[in-house]
Amino acid sequence: MRTILIRVFVAAIFAVMAWLSWSESKLAASVADARQAIATFDYRATNALEPKGAVSDYLPGDRRRLGDDIRIAKARVAYWLGSYDAVAGDTEGRADADILLAAANASFRSAQRDSAVGPAAVQQLDGVLQAYAAAMKASPNRDAAYNYEYVTRIRDQVAHSPQGRIARSPGSNGLVMGGDLPAGPTIHGGPGAPPPDAKTEEFQTIMPMEYGDREAQPEATPGAKRERKG
Repeated sequence: MRTILIRVFVAAIFAVMAWLSWSESKLAASVADARQAIATFDYRATNALEPKGAVSDYLPGDRRRLGDDIRIAKARVAYWLGSYDAVAGDTEGRADADILLAAANASFRSAQRDSAVGPAAVQQLDGVLQAYAAAMKASPNRDAAYNYEYVTRIRDQVAHSPQGRIARSPGSNGLVMGGDLPAGPTIHGGPGAPPPDAKTEEFQTIMPMEYGDREAQPEATPGAKRERKG
């Protein structure tokens, strides 16, 4: 009887471990799907994701938690949709550098939307600088350092003008659709275009040859024998 109870207990432990592993893998797959959807501008994929605890959160090591991955994904979606207040409000009690950077970027875009001028605008930019400093304190980041320097220069310009105003940028008004794709800057950067002085008829497109065409090509002429050095 004792042996049977021990076996049942061990089987129950394995069953719980299997369920936890399955739950963890399902959550990780959902996060991966959400990242792929965001990369293809399908921002609806994060609606069903909710930050929650996972088994990996309690394992040793400095790896990022899946819950923070979900928060980062939702913060990026909110940022590109122009919901800057939602991004900035998700940093309470969080020390993840990517979340803090997203919140700092959202704070700057909110300041661009605001109509504050003079000292009020300077005060807003001081808060943005503090947000970027918090992101750099959490983890050294090139983007945060660059944006900190950029906002510092804007703050100085606004401070030296009594009626100084933060200039708006095309991306500060949120997502704008141009057809089936977003127009203007996106998560992948600014839109590309040919150089203004380039002539399109001079462009040459190089394509790989088909297998049959490669087989029909003459054999390459062997070069001269190389002398060994040393």
